[in-house]
Amino acid sequence: MSAVKGKLHWLQAAIIFVLAVLQYSSTSEHDYAWDDAIVITQNTRVQKGLSDIPELFENIKSDRTENRYGYRPIALLSFATDVELFGMNPKASHKVNILFYGILCVLVYFFLMGFLGSEIWSWAIFAMTALFVVHPLHTEVVANIKSRDEILALAFGLAALIPFRKALVSGKLLFYLATAIMLVLAFNSKESAITFCGVLIAVPFYVQQTANSVNWRKWFMGLGVSVLLFMALLGIRQYVYSDQFFQTNDFELMDKGIFLQDGYVGNPLWDADMKTRIANAFFLIANAVYRFFMPYPLVHDYSLSMFEVRTWGDWQVYLSIVVTVILILVMVFGLWKKRAIGLGLVLFFSSISIYLHLVHVGPDIFAERYLFVPSLGICVALISLFEFFPNQRKLFAVIIVVVSVPFFGSSWNRNKAWKDNQTLLETDIPNLHNCARANYNYALYLHDKYYTLPKPKKPQARAEILKYYERAYQITDRIFKVYMDLGAAYMEFGYPQKGYDVFIEASLKYPILSGPYVQLGKFHMSFSQYEQAIPYFDKAIFYGKENSDYYYYKGLCQVQTGNLSDAISTLETGESFGISVPDYYALMVNLYVKSGDRDKAISTFETGLERFPSDSRLLELKKKLSDQLD
Repeated sequence: MSAVKGKLHWLQAAIIFVLAVLQYSSTSEHDYAWDDAIVITQNTRVQKGLSDIPELFENIKSDRTENRYGYRPIALLSFATDVELFGMNPKASHKVNILFYGILCVLVYFFLMGFLGSEIWSWAIFAMTALFVVHPLHTEVVANIKSRDEILALAFGLAALIPFRKALVSGKLLFYLATAIMLVLAFNSKESAITFCGVLIAVPFYVQQTANSVNWRKWFMGLGVSVLLFMALLGIRQYVYSDQFFQTNDFELMDKGIFLQDGYVGNPLWDADMKTRIANAFFLIANAVYRFFMPYPLVHDYSLSMFEVRTWGDWQVYLSIVVTVILILVMVFGLWKKRAIGLGLVLFFSSISIYLHLVHVGPDIFAERYLFVPSLGICVALISLFEFFPNQRKLFAVIIVVVSVPFFGSSWNRNKAWKDNQTLLETDIPNLHNCARANYNYALYLHDKYYTLPKPKKPQARAEILKYYERAYQITDRIFKVYMDLGAAYMEFGYPQKGYDVFIEASLKYPILSGPYVQLGKFHMSFSQYEQAIPYFDKAIFYGKENSDYYYYKGLCQVQTGNLSDAISTLETGESFGISVPDYYALMVNLYVKSGDRDKAISTFETGLERFPSDSRLLELKKKLSDQLD
């Protein structure tokens, strides 16, 4: 490579970096939003910074928000480093995302120059890299801090392909080792990086640039290394989910239906048969291509019923099959001819394969972040326009620039939506009328905001809150929390009978969950129907024994019905599961006083005051207790 060309490449790379940073500079003042709760704002491991690095490499699954994340220790280490260096500072984390994205885009440019640069006009590679930089589909990945895992996985994935090509040329073990290390880092940034093993198979075609010939020895070498690395990554996954390593109550929660929202509601293919999943796989491939060229409108949630499940009776499935077959044939032709379109389509098909829900049904049927790596594959494939029509290369360059300008503007505008949860929800909700999860989340947001409103605005706010809860309830009966929160909202806003009806329906739909029974018991308590309430609390205790609150409510009812000894027994049993409210201790102390058990009254009071030293009720009880026991 001449000195002139070298300077040009570095100039082009510098422009790419500046363009990437400029594109997302508007996110540098954003707050935490959306899935940032999983990895930062509700993640106690990350909030410790780097004080306990081994804990970041644990694999834990539970109903806690922080433990509903894949095994991505490198990504968690990155977030923990943010906290260590900058504290809980979303602006700093957004700046890190922008920096990483700029570095990634430069890496994309040099990756393409390494594989295709000797045959392709450098401005063609520059133009397609720039198109990747500004593409609106990437706003979720860069503007949402959590999706840094996508940036890291792609960066390490590309960093694995570059030394692999050098390994096939030189045969040096060091390059093979570098490939393995980078791929492990990519996989531990996000599991979807395992698909780079499929891209490794295509690399031998681009080791030598003579068309219509293949060095089969190198190809078999590439295939062998790809299979070995694939098996190694599967081995890592097998180990981190083994009994020796994995920590979970996931299976218990699944049996109880707690994860139904993450299942069917996030992905309606959750309980679909393989035939239906295959039909949708073809549609998802064609949809990815369509979305690349028509990335409008963009929303943060494509769950039920935003993304319609396709069947073999839909004509779109057959059109998608035609599109897929054509792309596969073009991919094979491109590999044989060593064209960019071959490499690009291999990258496209490999990276999207994990999101087709054939081997594993993902938590969401579709998301913009799913197209982050596949969109790079399409950008690479489009470089072949410059190969097939060399006399029109300047025209194509102009066209790409013209397309990139509105893409830049669209991405810049979309960045605004990711400012915080409020902005994201308020921006997207007009386009999410049919999305059950989005309507529910918006109702939660409005409900939380309700308590800060002035009194004159509350009646209208109550109507809005119920409107969105009810909309989610109308769309599907598969979100347990919608039942609970809609029923509670009815009760709170003066519609107790509606609340009762919702809780009854929930108890029939989810008979082994304690929540509906608790609410039904509290409903009867609100009307002083204590005898009717007790059986519901008994059911709540049976299906959720490790919750002292249920014993507290039952004990209150027993007190009101005059069964003081039964109430004491109930509260003592519940105490062993951990008391979460000071009222529990206050009630126990009063009952011990009435029963004349001085020692238990004093010891319970002291325990309660130690747990809740500033609770006003316990402090008031101190004098009363002293008078009664004297």
